[in-house]
Amino acid sequence: MSMSKERFNELLERLSDKDLELVSDLMERLSQSSTNKELPLDDEPTTQDDLEAINKAKEAYFKGELINLKDVEHELRN
Repeated sequence: MSMSKERFNELLERLSDKDLELVSDLMERLSQSSTNKELPLDDEPTTQDDLEAINKAKEAYFKGELINLKDVEHELRN
């Protein structure tokens, strides 16, 4: 999806100050990470704690114990 700067500016104008701060933080992070597209390889070994955390996350996923993105967004905005 292509977006013009004009359309982007229109959308920015419609944001509240609180939402603008959230979008600004996101844009700042994206602009910093886009300059360094090559991330270093994580060469640390996977620990037993890592494996347990991964297994717990998989179990929660299969049980449907997920965090709704809208809930996360609501928490960030309030």
